[in-house]
Amino acid sequence: MSENFLEVRFNFFDFWFKPYKGSKSLNSSEKILKACIEEINHQKLHEGKAIVIDKYEGRKGKERRNLFISSAAYSHTEKRYKCRINLIRDSKLPHVLNKSNFSLTPLQNLGHNAIAETTNFYIDISQKMPIVCCEFNYDGPRITDIEYYFRQIASKNLKIATACRARVHMKMPVNDVLESISDVLKFEIKVKPNRLAFLNHQVNDAFVGNMSALANSVDPQSIKVDAFFRERGNSSTSKRNLKALSFIKRALKAIKADNNIIEDFDDFTLEFEKTDGTEDTFNLIKGKEEIVIECPTKKSGALDTKKLYELISLKFDEYLELNK
Repeated sequence: MSENFLEVRFNFFDFWFKPYKGSKSLNSSEKILKACIEEINHQKLHEGKAIVIDKYEGRKGKERRNLFISSAAYSHTEKRYKCRINLIRDSKLPHVLNKSNFSLTPLQNLGHNAIAETTNFYIDISQKMPIVCCEFNYDGPRITDIEYYFRQIASKNLKIATACRARVHMKMPVNDVLESISDVLKFEIKVKPNRLAFLNHQVNDAFVGNMSALANSVDPQSIKVDAFFRERGNSSTSKRNLKALSFIKRALKAIKADNNIIEDFDDFTLEFEKTDGTEDTFNLIKGKEEIVIECPTKKSGALDTKKLYELISLKFDEYLELNK
C-alpha cells in the first residue's frame, strides 16, 4: 500500500524578549525563553494541567481563541526545543460521522470533548538569538499566536520580561524596503473589511480610512485595491508620488512594529523604485522565508510528526548554516 503525503510549509522568526531592567539572572532572550518553557512543563508534569491563554480575552465581539502548548521537549545534542501549540475550537464544532450508517452526532454530545488544531514548531538556541522554524497551519495557531502566548507567560505569569517579539524572516526585510524606497510604481492590497478599523488605527492614514468607508457602504466579504502609478522600466518624468510614498512607508512601519498586521492582509504587493534607480517587488504574504516538505501521513490521515521532524530538521540545519 503506497504512502500518502501532505505538503507542509514552514516559516522562520527570531524570538526576542526584553528583560526587566537590571535583571542579572534572566538577561537574555534565550534565558527568558527557557524559563517560560520550564513553567509550561512544570504545570503539565507536576500540576497535571496546561496553561491555557485566550488571545482575545476581554475583546467584545470576538470568539475565544484559547491556546495551550501540549509539548515542549528539549534535545541537548541539537540544542533545540520540539514544541506543539494548540488552538481549542469551542465554536462551530463539527459532527462525528458513523461510517456504517452515515449518521451524524454533534461532538458536544460525546462528553467532554473538543477539537484542537495543532501547529508544530521548533526552537533552535545554538545561536545568539533563538530562531524558530514554524509550521504554517491555516486553521491552527500561527506565529502571532506563539508570540502572544509566550509574551503572556513571560510578562504576566512569570514577570520576567517587559516585551516579546517574533521577528519574521523575510526574503526582502521590511527595513531594506524602508531604507531604499524612493517612489511607488504600483501596489495591490486586499483585506477583510472587519480588519480595516484596526489597520486604520495602526497605519493612521487617510487611504485606509477611505477603504473602510467604501467597505461600509457596500458590505463586501473582502476589498481589494490595485493602485497603478507608472510602468516599470520607464524613468520618472515628474516628481515622486509623495502621497503614495507616505502611505506605503506608514504601512511598512506599522507592519514592522506589529506582526498581527501581517495577518490582516490577504494580499500586500508593492512594486517600487529604489534610491539607486533600480526597481524591485516586495510581497508581504508570499515574501516570507519558507521551506516546503512532503510529509507522510499515518493511517488516520494525520501527519507523522516523527517523520515531519526528521525531514524538516535537515532543512532547518541548512537554513541556520546559511543565515549565520
